Amino acid sequence: MDIHNITLRAISQATESEDRVRTALSLFLSGEQIEIINTEGHFGNPISILQARIKGKDCSRFIELFGSKLSESELNRLKKEVSDRVDDDCTLHIRFDKQAAYKGTMQLASTKDAISIEIKLKAYPARQENAIAAAEKIFSNIWN
Repeated sequence: MDIHNITLRAISQATESEDRVRTALSLFLSGEQIEIINTEGHFGNPISILQARIKGKDCSRFIELFGSKLSESELNRLKKEVSDRVDDDCTLHIRFDKQAAYKGTMQLASTKDAISIEIKLKAYPARQENAIAAAEKIFSNIWN
């Protein structure tokens, strides 16, 4: 697998239930610890950042999971957008709808209320075009 690690992150605003956000994030995990960082918003409102990191063999499981749960149209959208989603640091960015995840469904986000996924790709040498090729290779089996 051409992945170093996968980081998942979701924000729980003061008006949200942290448990519900944890449930939404758990849809993507298989036992990884969810870390909670408590901070403040611009106006002093409490914010919790929930995050987890997937490493090793669990990265393959994550790719298979979202490949099997996303609709064909959303998989095609990712395929078309892969070059726009990989940054200069060889990280592939995907955002999933947090409310849909809470209900047990995976779908790409159309709002800012999302679970952010950062997939750190193995690319040698570490250049964006090599990372794009690595992403296409990883996902080629779910894009057929």
